Amino acid sequence: MKEILDTIVVILFVFMVAMFIINFNRQQIKKHTDKLEEIEKIKNQNKERNDA
Repeated sequence: MKEILDTIVVILFVFMVAMFIINFNRQQIKKHTDKLEEIEKIKNQNKERNDA
């Protein structure tokens, strides 16, 4: 019985760590894409100023 509980605990721990890594990765990707969009917007604003 103890081995079954140990196995379940290990599986739950691995699942929680995997979910943490996946969510952290998703958050970093979103942060990066937001920053790229902001840089692109600034470039467009500067281009419009230079063209005017």
